[in-house]
Amino acid sequence: MKTNHTIACILLSLLLSAAACSPCATMRSDPPAPVSFYLVDASGSSAFNNPGAGMHPDSIQLMLDGEPFNYLFTGTDEKVNNLVFETYPVIYTKSRVRMLLQINSQNTDTLDIAYTVSRGKCYTDYTYSAFYFNGKELKRQPETGYLQLQVL
Repeated sequence: MKTNHTIACILLSLLLSAAACSPCATMRSDPPAPVSFYLVDASGSSAFNNPGAGMHPDSIQLMLDGEPFNYLFTGTDEKVNNLVFETYPVIYTKSRVRMLLQINSQNTDTLDIAYTVSRGKCYTDYTYSAFYFNGKELKRQPETGYLQLQVL
């Protein structure tokens, strides 16, 4: 009985050390990057500077599949002189998501985000491939990586 216990311990130790030596044991994928965006009016100014628009940062909501989807408020960015919002829209079973951006009770816009899913031996990598706001393709700003969304 003692011999079986010793052999079992040795086999378990070998199995654990073999798993630890696997190349995938030390590799971890980075989480998908956030999508950062800010809201502007037709002149390119902060949408929150227009008091007649009835917008407030706390009233902005994201919806995904009919449910509220949390975003992170990151504060004012001096480079764009605006409030920047950040969200992590990757759904691990899809390669494209549609988010509804509810600006206020009268204004809801659509943000479509497409990404490629690259399944590797050890992990899966997600890379954004396209952004569409109300059907119009957007590019990230080269200097900040933000999306500028014209909502007014």
